[in-house]
Amino acid sequence: MTSKTTIASGYMHQCDPVTFVDAPTGLVYNHATDTLYVASTVNNAVFAVSNASTRTSDGGTGQVIYQDSTHLHGALGLAASPLGDLLVSNNDAINPDPNQPSEIVEFNIEGHFVKELSMDPNQGGSFGLNVQTIGLVSRFAAVDDNQNTLNVWTLPNY
Repeated sequence: MTSKTTIASGYMHQCDPVTFVDAPTGLVYNHATDTLYVASTVNNAVFAVSNASTRTSDGGTGQVIYQDSTHLHGALGLAASPLGDLLVSNNDAINPDPNQPSEIVEFNIEGHFVKELSMDPNQGGSFGLNVQTIGLVSRFAAVDDNQNTLNVWTLPNY
């Protein structure tokens, strides 16, 4: 590395006895729009930082694109769906909801909720996630931290 540029900062962080440190974790970069999406646990929100690859100065936190206390409970991991939506895992450390434990939430980049999936019947299971698309098929993988398992689903790209 010969140089570095801080393109975003100002996200909240804190120590937590269960998750150790709650801080920004999930990142998705959209090359077509040059936008970096950041999932910030303590802010309980997903931000968009514009001009990410060409930025020469700190853009702060960027713009909030999704903040929903009904569906977000400690935004953690972040991935892009094949249809362009964003998927965020929740660590349940912020604003926990016993009726929606260990959930993965899908929303579009305009900030509209699409759907959610509970990974585990107990709090704190939803962790890392990723999507791989090959041709007309995508594979969605998500870690259930409570069961110490990796679940993989194969989905058609409609």
